[in-house]
This record gives sequence, structure tokens and C-alpha cells, in this order.
Amino acid sequence: MLSPDRKKIEFKDGFKAGVFELWTSRDLVWYSEQQISRVRVVRRADGYYCQFLVNVERKETHNFQGNVVGIDLGLNAFYTDSNGDVVENPKYLRKSEKRLKKLQRRVSRRHEKGKKPQSNNYHKARIQLARQHLKISFTA
Repeated sequence: MLSPDRKKIEFKDGFKAGVFELWTSRDLVWYSEQQISRVRVVRRADGYYCQFLVNVERKETHNFQGNVVGIDLGLNAFYTDSNGDVVENPKYLRKSEKRLKKLQRRVSRRHEKGKKPQSNNYHKARIQLARQHLKISFTA
């Protein structure tokens, strides 16, 4: 259930999470409860997110300029178009593997086998690793 100012959401259908504050980084049109058909709560390394499925009419107009360009996606080059322009593959994963490898080693060193409550430094290292994986998943 959304609050009247649409800044908070409360779940009353058995999901005992309490009240969430809603905020966004964009100027977004706040939808009414009738437009929202489904809400999904997702936990990621950097926090919880609410995803809304909204029924909205969307219209796109396109003015054809008469220019046609063919694009070939590849492995060596990101894409090559029919005008001869080549964009190199950015290889985000390869560039971030060094940091990922370092963080995985750190987590492995902090883990003590058989010890039930792991140390605070282990949990900090695990969270850093999860955030790096999250960063890679959004850039790749």
C-alpha cells in the first residue's frame, strides 16, 4: 500500500518487511496504486530495491531521415557499420578481473574453516566482493 504522498510503501500481504521509503535518482512520474499491478523487492549487494510493474500507454514516433546503416556485431570489434566505422570492444570484464581476483583472494584469506561466527573483516571483504560483482554485472 502506497502512502498518500507516494514516498513510502507498506506491504500487508504477509511479507513482513515493514515500511520502505521510496526514492529515485530521476524525475519520475509517481504512479497511482491502480496503475501498479505488481511489486517486486530485490536484495542486491548495495541494498534493497522495489521494482514496479506499471500499466502505461507508451507511444513512440519515428521520423525516417532516409539514412540506412547496417551494423555487424562481432567478437574482435564491438561493431562495424556499413560506413566503415569500427568501434573496439571495451572488454569491461577483462579490465575489472584484476580487482575481482584481488578481492576473492582477500575473502579466502579472511575465511576461517570451522569457525561459526566469521570475523568482521571477513564480512567486510565479502561485501566488497559482492559490490564488485554487482558493478561488473551492470557494466558488462
